[in-house]
Amino acid sequence: MSLLFIVVDSLRADVLGCCDGTARTPCVDRLAASGALFPRVVSAAPWTVPSVATMLTGVYPHRLGLAKWEQPWPAEHPSLFDLGARAGLEVASFVFEPRYFLRAVPAAGVAGSSQHTERVLGWLRERRDRPFFAFVHYWWTHIPYVARATTVPAWRKLTDVVLDAIRAGGPAREGVKALYRHAVERFSEDWMPRVLDTVDLDRTWIVLVADHGESWGERRGAAAVHDVFDLHGNDLFEESLRVPLVVRPPGGCTARRVGGLARTADILPTLAELLGLGPPPPDIDGTSLAGCVRDGRDAPAADAFSVRNRDFLQAPSLPRDARDLWCAFALTTPRHKLVWERSESSRHVYDLASDPMETTNLSEAHHPNIDAAWKRLEAEAERAVVGPVGGDDLARTTERLRALGYLE
Repeated sequence: MSLLFIVVDSLRADVLGCCDGTARTPCVDRLAASGALFPRVVSAAPWTVPSVATMLTGVYPHRLGLAKWEQPWPAEHPSLFDLGARAGLEVASFVFEPRYFLRAVPAAGVAGSSQHTERVLGWLRERRDRPFFAFVHYWWTHIPYVARATTVPAWRKLTDVVLDAIRAGGPAREGVKALYRHAVERFSEDWMPRVLDTVDLDRTWIVLVADHGESWGERRGAAAVHDVFDLHGNDLFEESLRVPLVVRPPGGCTARRVGGLARTADILPTLAELLGLGPPPPDIDGTSLAGCVRDGRDAPAADAFSVRNRDFLQAPSLPRDARDLWCAFALTTPRHKLVWERSESSRHVYDLASDPMETTNLSEAHHPNIDAAWKRLEAEAERAVVGPVGGDDLARTTERLRALGYLE
């Protein structure tokens, strides 16, 4: 048995056809129709590094202390890579840029860039009859939404063009949204069919999930969009945190649309149970949703925590105090979302049932359930740590992030 784990960068749940979105995504829709679709999943963070770390460890980012590209993952929290290798799966990862992402995670087995599709397909083809765990980080749904491998300078130039269009607002910004939808459609109708035709679908579990969503300056105004982090990374609204999840078993199954609220932290224990990878590590935050995959039952009610780290990338030094690093926390329940912007001493409460766009702050209203939720959120924030930075100094990492477009 094998596992193909696909993370689609910046993929909002509400754009996919199977999640009632406007993009034409029949291949993804068919995948969802032959597995379990979780249309309402809360990401643990609004950008890639902490988000992916949580889905692959089952532990929230603020407990891992991960907020930099090149940080090593803490050894005391085994990852899905570790579980897969112990179960005899050949592990390999394909990421957007092997020099940065997962470089400090040896268990990931980084084998190349996901931007070189033929290399990914070749690796999968050679292991069609052998058990494997392939982690693929699909990149081209990320700004600038262009489906071709480019040099870093060319990528930077294209990204600047898109950011300028967002800042211009009006039809130019709407054009960017259309470009994004087309990028999602290309993923579904060009890349996905080639991958699915390469693997043995009767022997392979397929997982499709997003690391986070995307925005285009709707909250603070288009003029406030300065860099990539202003599209994802700097807020905890639904457009940044709500992601899709599809889990398709070997051979497929009848369509199962799972109700309730799921969390990216639930992915590791779910897959550990479904694939028989052994018991998940004891000190995780996620819960197995294997029963939801097997029979379509609703996800059990559970708090979904998300966190945002302070934008330290242009700061003179990296904060070492967890209170400085983790500046905002959110708690999402099936009905409400609480957001604590700790760095600004501000609190927000949104009724997601009546106000899904999160426009009305109900923080002044007191209710026993909300008051209790605030206590749980504050207690969760106290668990935050700062993880090891590793060998690279801040100047080197800052320069690399500038090359990737996260800094001007």
